[in-house]
Amino acid sequence: MESPRPMIAPPTAAERIARAAMLVFLLLAITSLAFALGYLVRDSSSDSSTSSTTPSGSAAVAGGNDPVGAAIISEIYSLLKANHVDGAIIDAASIRDAAINGIIASLNDPHTQYISPQDVESVSSDLSSTYQGIGASVSDNSGEIQIIAPFRGSPAEEAGIRAGDVVLEVDGEKTDGWTDQQAVKRIRGLKGTTVTLTVRHVDDSVETITITRGDIDIESVFVEPNLEVIPGESGKKVVDRDGKEATDIGFVAIAGFHDKTLSELRTKLAGVESKGYKGLIVDLRGNPGGQLLAVLQVADEFLNSGIIMSEVDSAGKKTSQSARQGGMVTKIPVVILMDRSSASASEVLAAALRDNGRATIVGTRSFGKGTVNQLQPLKNCGDPAGCGALYISVGRWLTPKGEQIEGIGVQPDVEIPMTSEEYIDQGDIQMFKAIEILRGK
Repeated sequence: MESPRPMIAPPTAAERIARAAMLVFLLLAITSLAFALGYLVRDSSSDSSTSSTTPSGSAAVAGGNDPVGAAIISEIYSLLKANHVDGAIIDAASIRDAAINGIIASLNDPHTQYISPQDVESVSSDLSSTYQGIGASVSDNSGEIQIIAPFRGSPAEEAGIRAGDVVLEVDGEKTDGWTDQQAVKRIRGLKGTTVTLTVRHVDDSVETITITRGDIDIESVFVEPNLEVIPGESGKKVVDRDGKEATDIGFVAIAGFHDKTLSELRTKLAGVESKGYKGLIVDLRGNPGGQLLAVLQVADEFLNSGIIMSEVDSAGKKTSQSARQGGMVTKIPVVILMDRSSASASEVLAAALRDNGRATIVGTRSFGKGTVNQLQPLKNCGDPAGCGALYISVGRWLTPKGEQIEGIGVQPDVEIPMTSEEYIDQGDIQMFKAIEILRGK
């Protein structure tokens, strides 16, 4: 007599979810494989002229109608949907998103991202001078959602958000695995509404902060220091190590680069070279970057000649942007203050002035965001509501001396780290050093 066949319990909900996750994982792997195979087939077909037989379907690949073999993804989806034991829980949108993200992940480029149709508008407005939200820039480069810098005078800054904070939760939802665009979507909102962030500060303390969103009018140029130079004593004045106001030194802080930065700079620095200053401090600490055109315009005000930056595109072609004569601050000595939160366009400006002999850089190595990115709309999804877009790294910035910024950053001439404890105990030691350099000490 045969032993009775064991009874098999139906899968639980958790098991079904696990199986679906495995299916998505397999589809990601297949997508990456198809992506690679597309290039292999294309390369081999262009190199070989003697083969008399062609595998079925490869002609379409070689011909460019389906260069990465994407049709196989739809075929696999249809087969799984019709035949897999958990096919009912598979949906086309999730599979498509998994395939898209799998292709992008294969690039190992944190700056190239798929932007959903819902997020395209918010991304397009990122470089504007106004929006509604809390007023802070974020990055996911570290694998966590990290505050690059709160904007000066913003609801985020006033609530206690600091550069370097890691956002652990948004309104009680953990941010594990989020992209910076997901974080922006959740954190932004209409004026008057609130959002609660749980953050881990740089000293590892954890704090939950509720912020009331507001109209963020992003002023980018200031003539007063963001940090009180001597905590509790100096107020809005620039003072030296002895606490005396540095009336012989000019000061300007650039918090970002947008469509109004050039006009703000010209207004704030009008006549600065005729005031008898020994030099000018340009504070780029906490500056997350912004528009390329804006930083080229600003650099032009400090230079009469020389290369501002070079760009290497996807074909390896190098083009350079050069300064023109007629800048308003081309003679006064300059010291740039820079830190780990100085990124992108602010790194371009610092390197341009340093490499052209116009500035000494004081502080710490910058962030290292040196890619040129473009937003390319997607059109072929068949959805009249929109297909989203790709935010693509189309080139890399190089300093005037040809040094790469991406992943490396700009090294200061005078390296002076400053922890929060050192700032509280000793004051803004980076500012003090900048003043001393300009005074020739």
